[in-house]
Amino acid sequence: MDRWSRPGGILAVVELINNHRPAFTYDFRSRFSLSPDDIGEKVSWADAVYLVAVLLRDPSSWLQTSVNKWSHPVSYEWAVHAATYDMLAQVNSKRKPKPFPRPWPDANKNRKGTARKDGREILARARQGEFKWQNKPMRTSR
Repeated sequence: MDRWSRPGGILAVVELINNHRPAFTYDFRSRFSLSPDDIGEKVSWADAVYLVAVLLRDPSSWLQTSVNKWSHPVSYEWAVHAATYDMLAQVNSKRKPKPFPRPWPDANKNRKGTARKDGREILARARQGEFKWQNKPMRTSR
């Protein structure tokens, strides 16, 4: 989170307030007994930047959950229990069990395979006949 130690942290906090107001308000009220309106009055903007940085690193924070598009916050203990469940299910199952559902989106869900980043470009060049090996007629054995 280098972004919080550089100038512009106040703008990042304002952006988070605008884009994730319910989660920001909940965390500030429940954890710090502050309202977002108290920033600049009861708590300095510099302190607010560091408080927000802590919230964004905490998986049990609703702000972190909202920013990362998780379905719900989790504690570190929850993560350990989920990993333990997966390990025990794998060891004690004859078939490959489904992992315990995680709140974060599955990165591999929409992927159907791996492809080169320049794959479309290579196909376009092949269709234009740029590759010699594609332009030669195939020999047929008679």
